[in-house]
Amino acid sequence: MFRSRTLALAVGLATAVPLVAASPATGHATVPAPIPGFTAKSSAWQRAYEKEFSAIPSAANARRLDAELAQEPALAGTTGDWHRVQRIVRELRSYGLKPQVNTYYTYLSRPKRVSVEMTAPQRRVLPVKETKQPWQKYFDDIIPGYNGLSPSGNVEGEVVYANYGRPEDFALLAKNGISLKGKIALVRYGQVFRGVKPAQAAKAGAKAVIIYSDPANDGFNRGTVYPKGPWRASDGIQRGSVAQMMYAAGDPLTPGWASTKHARRLKPSQAPELQGLIPTTPISYGAAEPLLRALNGAQVPKEWQGGLPFPYHFGPGGTRVHLDLQSDFITTPIWDVTVRIPGAKRPDQEVVLGGHHDAWAYGSLDNLSGTENVLQVARALGKLLKRGWRPDRTVVLATWDGEEYGIYGSTEYAEEHEKQLRNAVAYVNMDMAAGSEFTPASTPALDQSVIDASKEVPWPGTNGTLYDAWKEQNKGQTPIDRIGGGSDFQPFFQRFGVPAMDLGATSPGTSGNYHCTCDDFYSTEHFGDPTWEYHAAMSKLAGIATLRLANADVIAMHYQPYAAETVGYLNDFSTEQQQKLGKVAVDVSRDVRQAQAWEKAAQALQDRADKALAKGDTAVFRSLNDRLIRAERDLLTNAGLPARPWYRHQIYAPGLDTGYATQRLPALHDALFLQNNPASARVYEGRLYASLQAATRTLTL
Repeated sequence: MFRSRTLALAVGLATAVPLVAASPATGHATVPAPIPGFTAKSSAWQRAYEKEFSAIPSAANARRLDAELAQEPALAGTTGDWHRVQRIVRELRSYGLKPQVNTYYTYLSRPKRVSVEMTAPQRRVLPVKETKQPWQKYFDDIIPGYNGLSPSGNVEGEVVYANYGRPEDFALLAKNGISLKGKIALVRYGQVFRGVKPAQAAKAGAKAVIIYSDPANDGFNRGTVYPKGPWRASDGIQRGSVAQMMYAAGDPLTPGWASTKHARRLKPSQAPELQGLIPTTPISYGAAEPLLRALNGAQVPKEWQGGLPFPYHFGPGGTRVHLDLQSDFITTPIWDVTVRIPGAKRPDQEVVLGGHHDAWAYGSLDNLSGTENVLQVARALGKLLKRGWRPDRTVVLATWDGEEYGIYGSTEYAEEHEKQLRNAVAYVNMDMAAGSEFTPASTPALDQSVIDASKEVPWPGTNGTLYDAWKEQNKGQTPIDRIGGGSDFQPFFQRFGVPAMDLGATSPGTSGNYHCTCDDFYSTEHFGDPTWEYHAAMSKLAGIATLRLANADVIAMHYQPYAAETVGYLNDFSTEQQQKLGKVAVDVSRDVRQAQAWEKAAQALQDRADKALAKGDTAVFRSLNDRLIRAERDLLTNAGLPARPWYRHQIYAPGLDTGYATQRLPALHDALFLQNNPASARVYEGRLYASLQAATRTLTL
């Protein structure tokens, strides 16, 4: 049963923080400044809750969770994955919560045979899996190095080295007269999403792709390798999906609707995420070394040289490879786990905190760190619920499945709950979220919320807060990236317009265990977070950010910097046209003026909110909040983006030729610069202008 804030304070939370403190300088009593978005009275309650909450997540509990959850690999839809789901459910029930398992039936691939053999200048079978370490259990259940959703194929051919496999890399090969037609492209990981590499190689005429991890990027050139250090060993293989997530996220056969058991499904040949691919598989740099060493042809430029101790050459000639990749393509269940804590005042408005639990192998960092953050928050909220606390808005806690194949679980959930998400306040994502270096991303509207929450979290190994350490690591700045691709924020933000933040943190070297069997409990215990204090700190950050969004009198969303950034993007787009085309083919001057009007409306609304909070004018809170929630959604277009209608956000999307990196003004950019279609770009300019008008109207009081 819900008890009011006042009663909750009276029975135990009132002592959590002093509402009045003595000023060190004067000795006089001072009242802490209100939390942004809260009245002075609500701030006192909120600080009490936050102190009570922050006492609960612990390093010991983080270690316990990881030791249990990381003992068995958990590839989406496998027995190990189901075991992990059951452990998560038991854990949540032990907190007094009522978890629900949401099942979706998704299109996955499983390797039947992965064989990579060098056939010239000598025959050599290359390893496709790492060496088992003594502490690693269920090792035989881990698949070999594998690129999920790659087509099967049995091909042989000459090898051409194509650097990172970016469009500009294949352009350089063509400029040098090196044809990829009928060849096997050998590319290294990095710079762009792995799925971009086979798509670009196919356009260049290649018949297969081998992707390897170069030691210059995450191996011995960077530091001591696993198991003596965090960096990638010579046998370490980065697994990962090559689904074309730049075009859509989620189950490829159900783009835009949930993959429930009896859902209609596209044929694989119709699925945008599966088009333009050729057989692709990953190997280690130890396996790639003989292939690179034997290549003939001209020596590569220094920008293409990797970390192996010999000059790299373009090829072809010298090296031939036989690749035999055979997969089963199946529709199989995956399982999200969710907990819903109904809000006491606005149950229709919800804040979702989530992180994925599936992994290519053990996944201690990617992403049990995020899962454990969610579980630590759940444990703390369970304790507060037992003391009579309830959030003002509904809080949903989630661990997603199938993220590694293509953002499956979160996308299917969001598509199934589209109506419910129309009033969602925000989505908070935890993916690879435990380490010394804080690397957040968010919509501009939530930047200040990230900053404010970081000021409340003591940071391990320092005498200050996360905010202090963040600034120190970045020369006095607090950099926040813009949301692009690669994690579970995508469906919430880029399809449904739910404001989102991504709270990531990693330690130096831990990129070396990415999607490898070495991303295990041992690696985290010895290198990633030996004290487990960063895990606990990030759990506190996630909880405070979520609680403030759930309890704020006026949600702390700031659209004036968002509008100002948009003005900058529009001006940059005009400059880019002059640079690339020698003229302005698409005039965005009216969009600039409208974005400036949006900025003025946002500032006026913020001023009104500040006055209402100062006076405790609760009568206007509901209207202000409804406007703040709706403004992000105004930036969507129901028509979607050019060639990828699943994506609907007109300010941010994953880059079509980068995959992970954020493309600003994606509809304008794609239509004009990638499709070379000024007429189409002008149509999208009209849609953007209408969205900016709508956002301005929404924020105009």
